[in-house]
Amino acid sequence: MEQRRDPWAPFRIWTALTIGVYALRATFAATWVGAIPGWVLLLLLLVALALATSALLFPGRVIPWREGEPMGWWGRFLADRRLGRRPKAGEDPR
Repeated sequence: MEQRRDPWAPFRIWTALTIGVYALRATFAATWVGAIPGWVLLLLLLVALALATSALLFPGRVIPWREGEPMGWWGRFLADRRLGRRPKAGEDPR
C-alpha cells in the first residue's frame, strides 16, 4: 500500500519557521539579531505562498478516511441531498 502524506505539512512547517524568524527579528530589534533584512522575510513569505499553491493545486495525495464516504461538510450535504433527506428544524445537520 502506498504511503499517503499530507500535502499541507511543508507549508505548515515553513509558516512556523517564517513566524519564528519574524518574531525573533521583532523581539531583538535593537540588536544585531534584529538586523535581519526585509528581503529575507519577503523570500520566506514567497516560499510559503509557493508551498500553499502547490498544496492547493496538487491535493491528489489526500484520501478520505473511509473509501466511499463523502469528504467534509459539503460532501455530506450533497450525499443527503441525493438521498432526498433534509435535516429537521433543531436537528444537528451532521
